Amino acid sequence: MERESLKRFERLKTLYNSLKPKLLKDPFLTEKLPLLEAAILKTRRAFEENGSFTFCARCAAEGEKCCGLGLEWKVTPCEFFLNLLLCERKGKELSYNLERPEDCLFLGENGCLLPMPPIFCRNFFCEKLSAFLGEERLKAIQNAMEDEANLSFVMCDYLIKNYLLHLKEEE
Repeated sequence: MERESLKRFERLKTLYNSLKPKLLKDPFLTEKLPLLEAAILKTRRAFEENGSFTFCARCAAEGEKCCGLGLEWKVTPCEFFLNLLLCERKGKELSYNLERPEDCLFLGENGCLLPMPPIFCRNFFCEKLSAFLGEERLKAIQNAMEDEANLSFVMCDYLIKNYLLHLKEEE
């Protein structure tokens, strides 16, 4: 049985493909995408340096995952478009988790399949992870995420106003 969420993202991908020539030539987006990539890299480094990814991988190996079925619905259409644009820049195809229906549609074997996980996921720290990180390391990660969060917000706002206004009601 095909997931409803997969149907949603495939419809969004069809819309993206119809807009892709305009999106790839849009001066605002072409200027901001490299900045977003740098901000994402800064965030990832903070997660890695503070042990968050290793901690979460260990939990997942023990069978405990926070990225369960239905979490993919937290990805907004504009966040999905940004992810498709980021994949486009790297010459990669965005893939889905079709093997484990109990997990998020975007949870791969090594973490999130999205180049830019949704803001909801980026800001989620379970009690165990928060305790492991402690206040200082948690603050370091949150501070590192600031550029990515601000830039993705600005870019999503732009996408909504210029390309996806009619989808705003559906979110």
